[in-house]
Amino acid sequence: MDALQLSVRVSMGNRKAAKRLGSIARHYRAVNPFSPLKTEPLQVLAASFTTDYGYMRAARFGQAARIGIFDAAGFEAGDILVSTEGTFYVAAMPLLQPILCVKAERLVSIRRTIQSGSDTGLQDYGGTTAANGALIMSGWPANILLSRGGEHSPLKLPGETRSAWHNIMMPAFRGVFVHAGDFITDDAGHRFVISGSELTDMGWRLTALQVTV
Repeated sequence: MDALQLSVRVSMGNRKAAKRLGSIARHYRAVNPFSPLKTEPLQVLAASFTTDYGYMRAARFGQAARIGIFDAAGFEAGDILVSTEGTFYVAAMPLLQPILCVKAERLVSIRRTIQSGSDTGLQDYGGTTAANGALIMSGWPANILLSRGGEHSPLKLPGETRSAWHNIMMPAFRGVFVHAGDFITDDAGHRFVISGSELTDMGWRLTALQVTV
């Protein structure tokens, strides 16, 4: 028996375990960069998400990674599962190893500031607003975790608080790249400017500063 045949048997075993331990989940796959969860699900299946196979340890505060227990036949990294346990995206599917998923508690959209008009003469306000930002991704599940650091504005106004740094993880979509200077908004109304972006085999890992304008 080779590794592929064994992987099929592992998936079958995970399917049986998920029927007993998990809940019903809907499986999505993005076909374009916009609103992947508003498409028809590819399938409905049983799925469970845990921090260890023994189900003996609860997730720690701020812990994004989970082991996905479900029949992985037909799945790809970046696929999304929505269940009563929450929304998760598949970060990695190593052969004969646990399926790594990330719990995504927010839906985010990403805009890129574009310059309008000419570079000469009297110009209108040229700052960053939603009106002058081109939407490059929308409605994507993401995990947003508060970092320990913060940043003061150079204005140093009385009573001013630090702007908080955040670490953001989200799936990648082929052909769409996220850059420093892009803006992220989430479904809770928060806005962030990306200061660093890293495309990994498990999706995007971003560093962002929360902003208020």
